[in-house]
Amino acid sequence: MTRRLLRVVLAEFGVGEGASVALGRALRDDGVEVVYAGRLDTAEQLLRTVEQEDPDILGVVRGASEPEGLADALPDVLLFAVGNGPSGFDNAFESLEEAANWVSGVRSHTVETPSDRVR
Repeated sequence: MTRRLLRVVLAEFGVGEGASVALGRALRDDGVEVVYAGRLDTAEQLLRTVEQEDPDILGVVRGASEPEGLADALPDVLLFAVGNGPSGFDNAFESLEEAANWVSGVRSHTVETPSDRVR
């Protein structure tokens, strides 16, 4: 059986460029395939990026605001957010370390499961 890497897209929403680089490095070092999307300004840009990259997980490093309606628009993609303040995401974390630990936990449960998608 071929071992498939968990694919994570990291995007920044309402924060400075490069805010998710440390998280991306931690995930990469843990054996996760990371696609760094950079700073995106609209939920539409996030949706298009997810359509193009086909991730297992979308991570949003956010500032004071977060993209609304994203979870409803992406029902087949796990989402997580990192940032201060309240969040509408089910998986919301205040620190990059908490987010990295959560993704690593997801990875340990899904890495041996064959993909149902054709890449």
